[in-house]
Amino acid sequence: MHGISEHVLPLRRETLEDGVYRQLCELILKGGIVPGESITVASLADAFGVSPMPVRNALTRLTSVGALTVISGRTIGIPKLTRERLAEVMRVRLTVEPAAAAWAAETVTPLNLDPLRRKFQALADNEKGGYSKSYLQANYDFHFEIYSLAGSPTMMNIIETLWLQIAPYFHLLTTYNDFQISQRHHEAMFRSIEHNLPEEARQAMHGDIADSFEVLKGFF
Repeated sequence: MHGISEHVLPLRRETLEDGVYRQLCELILKGGIVPGESITVASLADAFGVSPMPVRNALTRLTSVGALTVISGRTIGIPKLTRERLAEVMRVRLTVEPAAAAWAAETVTPLNLDPLRRKFQALADNEKGGYSKSYLQANYDFHFEIYSLAGSPTMMNIIETLWLQIAPYFHLLTTYNDFQISQRHHEAMFRSIEHNLPEEARQAMHGDIADSFEVLKGFF
């Protein structure tokens, strides 16, 4: 029994830390932590109802991938983004994410298309109201459903790391008023995947990312 408990306790701590890490990732990816906002280990531990240790470990992991940075003392926040860093991240996104969309179009079946259809509809509904926080969440849900359909955990990890570095700045897209262009890209992505057209899906994803880059780089 003593030997079993030695194995169970570390697993429990690891699971708790992973849970905190995933929740923090969701907050960052969906706009729950914005540039200029400061957070502390104590405040997060309080919010999650856990001890500081799993929060501290999760924050260390997020700092190591460039999603968070130490601002001062025990205060952590979103790293400042330079024009050069933005260009680098977008260049990698333009390589990886269109490939994921093409893979999704190659492998999707009528059985696993329904979740993407629902998320596309939710995104379309939110786009009618402009680039709000709910739109950013719907945009994340739609894109990551596509990346999930690609069926590559390795590619998914790469894409999530890229989004963790750039997603907090997506709120700047509120200045972009021609929502019909964005909607056309998203509809083209969905239709291409729906009809198993990988090259069309690749081009639609590339266009969506390239257009957002054109808007974002005006701020840096």
